[in-house]
Amino acid sequence: MGRQLFLWGSVKDDEAVAYVEKCASVGVTRLIGATSAYVVEVAHAKGIAVHPYIGYTAFPTYGNRRVSYEWSLPFMRPLVTDPEARAIMDQHRPIWSHPRVAEPEISDFAREHPKYRSHTRDKHDDLAPGERLCLSLAFPEVRSHQADLFLTTLAESRGDGIQVEFVIGNEDEHGVVPYGYEDRVVEEFRAQHGQDAFALPNDDPQWLQFRADYVTRFLRELRSKVNTTFPSARFTTTIIAAEPDEYLKVLQDWPAWVEQELIDEFHLWFRTNNDLAALARQTAQAAAIIKGRIPLVVELSCYHPGSFQEPGLLLEAARCARANGAAIVGVYRNHAVEQLNFWPVLEAIGKL
Repeated sequence: MGRQLFLWGSVKDDEAVAYVEKCASVGVTRLIGATSAYVVEVAHAKGIAVHPYIGYTAFPTYGNRRVSYEWSLPFMRPLVTDPEARAIMDQHRPIWSHPRVAEPEISDFAREHPKYRSHTRDKHDDLAPGERLCLSLAFPEVRSHQADLFLTTLAESRGDGIQVEFVIGNEDEHGVVPYGYEDRVVEEFRAQHGQDAFALPNDDPQWLQFRADYVTRFLRELRSKVNTTFPSARFTTTIIAAEPDEYLKVLQDWPAWVEQELIDEFHLWFRTNNDLAALARQTAQAAAIIKGRIPLVVELSCYHPGSFQEPGLLLEAARCARANGAAIVGVYRNHAVEQLNFWPVLEAIGKL
C-alpha cells in the first residue's frame, strides 16, 4: 500500500494551488472533502488523490430547523481572521447567552414528496428546534434520489472515489435513532417478524437491526451504481467511533458492510473524544472485526470541541492508532491544521 496520509476539509478554487502545494510538501496522499473539478486537477498534478463526500444520517436528511447561539467570540477584537487573534482564542473560554431558532428549511424533493417522510413513534410533523427532517430509506424512490446525489457529486468533481460520511442525526434520550415508524416500515416488520413495532421499546435489538438493514440495503445499491458508472472509484464510509454496542443504536451495522464487501475502506472517526485509552480500545475492536479484509483508516479530529488540539497529543494519537491496527491515519480538518499550525504534526504522522 505504501505510506499514506489523508486530510479532510474543503478548499476554494482560488486557494487550491497554494493549499495543494502545502499538502504535497508534508506528504498528504489523499484529500477528502467537498471540492471542485479544478481542485481535483490541481491535486492530481501533485500526485494527490481526491475523494468528495456527503454527510449522511441513518435516515437521510432533507431539511432541518437550525439552532444557532449568541456567542462571545464575535465580539472579539481583533477580528478572528487576523493573525494575532489566535493567541486570544487559545485563552478564551467561549460563553453563550441564548439560542436563535431559525425557520424550518426543507428541500424541494422532501416538499414535493411528503409521503416519503420518516416518522418517530408519535408521528409528529412539526420540526422541533435543532431537529432534522428525514426521509425513509424504505422507499426505493428515496434510495434512488440519495444515490443520484452521490453519483452527481462524483461526476462533477471528477474525483477518485466517494465517501459516505455518517454524521450525528436525531437521537432519543438513550442515543437511539427515533425514526422508522412510518406505515411501510412497521408493516414490513410485522410481516417479517410478526410483531408490532409500537409494542416494542425503540431500542429493541430486533427492531434496531430491521431498521439498520435499510441502511445496508442503500449502501449495497449505491455501491452497485458507483461500480457500474465509475468502476475505478473507491467507495468508503466514515462513522464516529463508539463502543461495539452503540453502533446499532444509530443503525450503523458496519460489520455487515465489511462482510458483504460493500466498502473499499472503513474510516473510524475520533471526533469529540481525545481519550487515548478509548482510541486504542475502539481501534483494536474495529481491527479485530475487519481482520485485514479492507484498510482501516483512523480519522483524528483537531477541529471539534474535545478533539486532539495539542500537537503532542495528536501525534501520540496517531501512534496509538497505528499500534492498534489502523492501516492509515488521517486528520480532520484542514482549517484547524492551518489555524493551529499543525502542518509539522501532519508531516510527522505521515512518516509513522
